[in-house]
Amino acid sequence: MLWKKMIRDILENKVAYLACAIVISIGLMAYTAMSMAKDNLFIAKDEFYQEYKFADGFAMVKAIPLSIAKELEKMEGINEVSGRLVKDVRVSMEESTNENVYLRLISLHTPAGNELNGIKVFEGALPEKDRRQILLAEKFYHAHDLQLGDKIKVIIDGKMVELSVSGSGQSPEYVYALQDLQSLTNDPAKFEVAYMPYEDLQQLFTQKGLVNDISFTLDPGIEFADIEHKLKSELKQYELESLYSAEDQLSNAMLSEELKQMERMSSSLPVIFLIIAAIILYIMLKRLVESQRGQIGTLKAFGYRNTEILFHYLGYGLFIGLVGGIFGGLLGTALSVSLMEVYQTFFSLPNLGAQFSLKYFFLGIIMSALFSLAASFQGVRGIIKLQPAEAMHPVVPTFLNKTWLERIPGFWSMFNVQGRMAIRNLVRNKNRSFFTFIGMVFTFSMMAAFFSLGNMAEMMVLDQFTKVQKQDAKLTFSQPLPLQETVRELKHVDGVKLVEPLLEIPVSLKFINHKEDVVALGISDNTTLYNIYDKAGNLVDIPKTGIMLSEQVADKLHVKVGDVLQLESNLANDTKRNIIVERIVPQYLGANVYLSQETLVNILDQGEMVTSALIAIDKQSIPNLKDRYHTSKFVSTIEIRQEMIDKYYELMEMTAYSLWVMAIIAIVTGFAIVYNSSIISLAERKRELASLRIIGMTPREVMEVISIEQWFIGIAGMITGIPLAIAMNKAMSKSMSSDLYTIPDLTSPDAIVLAFIGTIFAIWISQRSVARKVKQLDLVGVLKERE
Repeated sequence: MLWKKMIRDILENKVAYLACAIVISIGLMAYTAMSMAKDNLFIAKDEFYQEYKFADGFAMVKAIPLSIAKELEKMEGINEVSGRLVKDVRVSMEESTNENVYLRLISLHTPAGNELNGIKVFEGALPEKDRRQILLAEKFYHAHDLQLGDKIKVIIDGKMVELSVSGSGQSPEYVYALQDLQSLTNDPAKFEVAYMPYEDLQQLFTQKGLVNDISFTLDPGIEFADIEHKLKSELKQYELESLYSAEDQLSNAMLSEELKQMERMSSSLPVIFLIIAAIILYIMLKRLVESQRGQIGTLKAFGYRNTEILFHYLGYGLFIGLVGGIFGGLLGTALSVSLMEVYQTFFSLPNLGAQFSLKYFFLGIIMSALFSLAASFQGVRGIIKLQPAEAMHPVVPTFLNKTWLERIPGFWSMFNVQGRMAIRNLVRNKNRSFFTFIGMVFTFSMMAAFFSLGNMAEMMVLDQFTKVQKQDAKLTFSQPLPLQETVRELKHVDGVKLVEPLLEIPVSLKFINHKEDVVALGISDNTTLYNIYDKAGNLVDIPKTGIMLSEQVADKLHVKVGDVLQLESNLANDTKRNIIVERIVPQYLGANVYLSQETLVNILDQGEMVTSALIAIDKQSIPNLKDRYHTSKFVSTIEIRQEMIDKYYELMEMTAYSLWVMAIIAIVTGFAIVYNSSIISLAERKRELASLRIIGMTPREVMEVISIEQWFIGIAGMITGIPLAIAMNKAMSKSMSSDLYTIPDLTSPDAIVLAFIGTIFAIWISQRSVARKVKQLDLVGVLKERE
């Protein structure tokens, strides 16, 4: 009998219970999909890294004999060493005449491929020596619709060289191929890697017997930090440019960061939605029990035990939890397949595929059931204390004096009869008003937080390329060049309006027992093309003598303004210099430190030089600039700022679908919260509303009482939700930021306005549903009451 009663009660308020199940389903859908995708990524990554021997550490030098590089294997702690020649070259593609296309050529040393960071061949075969063949990264191969035996032209030392395609493949070293930290995302059509026999590559670059890249593995039990200092000392004489562990290798860092974010989101998102659902379920069952006091008293009088009645009402929560959990698991499994398809477009992991996991499916159902049972128990535990005689008569109404709002001069006269009734209901039913208020606050703040995601990403990227870097083009040189001659040369290019030299030098910073390897930017005085802003958005000057740190670097070194750092660079003649921290500023892309160009030149003590140049140039002259330096052996890359901005907008078009899905989830969840609050309030007040109808009020006038009360709470909830939205965005910013980029904790006015509109829409829709139920009230049936 109790089962039939439960089903009947749920069907009577099926939309309210369905909305609660939807909230649970959304949370568990995110949990199941992200957990499955995360596991698939981990499995594919670990298998690929292990099978093709991803290195434990990497070093870049200007040049070192291959034989000496191999001797590093004798160093205690190092197991295996692979020396390679690595060079970035521009590609002349017929279909991309106006675009910059680059390949990173990496040498091969054995007929079977490199011992470390091996290559999985998909099509064709490894290149043969003395035939100028290359094996291309699979994504570049397909992006340009190449075939085996096709010829591509690359520019090496100012000369056009034709290379033949022997096949396509993938290495664990470039699962996510980025040219540098400034790249927004990987674009296989613009940058990828290619592999070429060492004998051919050394001949093309006249680097006979030399390598400039060293990768190595460590002995079991040895950490990178254990050999770092010794290895740095050994390689310093060969002009060491960088030394880093696998953890900091760019491709691996991007993949690892994505996995960390998925891990955080898969554990936090479902908890948020389950807590929301638990609150809704708690309110629903608490009010259901209060409205069924007479039925509970009758059941007790007929001999039903307290535990039987308790388990009966716990069944409501368990049923909703199981329904929400099962649907959430099924939807999450389907979504995980789509997620894996998305990740396959970004990460080149050969074994990556969608695999179904019963573990997360059942864990989601168990979590849902436990949350629902806990919420249900809190809502219905009061029935145990009820005696049959006490339960069988209604709660004695409490009579209160005037509310505090009525005592505000002029406030009460602003409302008609229905409005005054609504205000009194709002103040006198504090618990009901409080939970409705909490629902409104969360609805608004969740919408504002999700709507801010796009603006946060836009600020991160566009600030860098519209406010910080205002150059039209940036030329990066293959080696440091004389300052005066380089600037003079560039100023004579047609259309060039301004040239600002830039010095980008890898340095090591130490503070007490903290150390960080970063790129120091030497910026010219009175710069207009590279601007740095503080948190308040004010333009700041480059310090004349000290150093300015990005927040990420300052946090890692645990320093504040006024602290003294020890600066060391492999390019400096003087090995160590002390320098004071003069300012700490935000930086969204990358993590750099800033000095005046004069200060950095003095530290290096090698005379005035430049590693790159920022150029302001007429738009129509940019093709001429590209043509002029397209084959220059001194220019390694040509970056056009507008192309970076266009790339961002292209990326945003790809992610717009995801942002819209998040927005819809926010709106659906918000509607579920508001609708449940309205329906529960209606169920609780049926007798009261029916009485108003009996004494002559029209359905519209009765609905006005509910509407004023709800709008009053809604407006207060939306206003209170603004600081919560800001706090949620700060939390999202912190959890999503990494060493490679920082997500700004921005809550934009647009997001606030959209959240207001979304919340108002949710309230309006729920009120339309309640209005229909008010019209359908059975006045006689509702007013029948057992005394």
